Amino acid sequence: MEAFHGRFYVSGEFREKYVVVEDGIIKSVTNELSGVHITSIPGLIFPGGVDMHVHFRDPGETEKEDFKTGSLSALYGGTTTVCDMPNNKVPIDNRESFGHKLSSIRNKSFVDFGLYQAASNVSIQECIGQKIFLGKSTGGLLTDLENCEWQDKVKVVHAELQECLENNSRENKDLITHDMARPIECEMEAIEHVFKYNLSKVHIAHLTSTRTVELSKSLGFTTEVTPHHLLLNNSMDLGARGKVNPPLRKRSVQEELLRSLKSKSIDVIASDHAPHTILEKKDFRDAPSGLPGVETRIPLTLSLHRKGLISLDRAVSLLMERPSEICRINKGYIAEGYDADFISVDIKNPVEINGEDLHSKCDWTPFERFEGIFPDVVYLRGELMIQERELVGSPAGVFLDAKKQ
Repeated sequence: MEAFHGRFYVSGEFREKYVVVEDGIIKSVTNELSGVHITSIPGLIFPGGVDMHVHFRDPGETEKEDFKTGSLSALYGGTTTVCDMPNNKVPIDNRESFGHKLSSIRNKSFVDFGLYQAASNVSIQECIGQKIFLGKSTGGLLTDLENCEWQDKVKVVHAELQECLENNSRENKDLITHDMARPIECEMEAIEHVFKYNLSKVHIAHLTSTRTVELSKSLGFTTEVTPHHLLLNNSMDLGARGKVNPPLRKRSVQEELLRSLKSKSIDVIASDHAPHTILEKKDFRDAPSGLPGVETRIPLTLSLHRKGLISLDRAVSLLMERPSEICRINKGYIAEGYDADFISVDIKNPVEINGEDLHSKCDWTPFERFEGIFPDVVYLRGELMIQERELVGSPAGVFLDAKKQ
């Protein structure tokens, strides 16, 4: 049994508390404690972050990222749980490929992790959820909605309708033409299309505009945005480093989406961390879509709070609480019965983001020179992993087997 003392985020505000942990689980949160060794944690103590949308490329494309580097990057950014997508080189759409992926990444991860399956005619009970691809993106998967075996779990939708993408196809030479080739209308049509199937627990990933957020909410879906669609736009000088699906939109659309963070229409900020090597990002026409972001997701969002663009309770909801609830995992709260994942932050100490200082294998970021607020201390299930922004832990992340939940 261990005990921690500090200013914990409990029931919507920071309160001086003692938190008792046993076997990695919070046993009690109390105002007084004696008779046990107590570890003091400085700063403001948040629950560990939950990123429900990452692509760690392992197995199959480990020259871009592997589970060790991806999870280390997550840890340094204050994310203690990730949910990894199934569009690996060999798609994770059957029990054999799921088992191979799990065995190849086990014992590599610095954070706890769940794995999605690509929705198919096979049901994998261990998966954290099912991914639906309505338009081709990295990996080229398309989901046959008529012939899937559905589970009572989150169904994450890449909402770009393939027919619409084909109708808008054009030469892809810069961020503006990439936006034109994959317009907001393709998102709208995909959201309306998936609604016809009357599925439960539908979650629309990486929405790029208030129009698509509002449509998704009106149809009863949960909603996700990314830092890149909130903070970047197609007029920026990013070149292929800004090439992503769905695309970066024009500045007015991006700024309107950022302002809408204050509303309750957005449920989750996820990174959609999808790294490629810097060599692959040289020529825009041939560059694959996707960019890194798992390490900068929480720091960028906390910086938005420091600038007065979002309240701390909204930040915690978007980064920790709602993704935990949607994925039905025991994370995201500092409360009895939850995993003892904590991050300690000094809100008044922002730094300039530099790709060379980050820990993804791809070694670059589209958020170069943006302001970020990184955690000083990170605990995973009560174990100290980061201290004074330096790694002190080893790969201790466990697989979140949904079959056992």
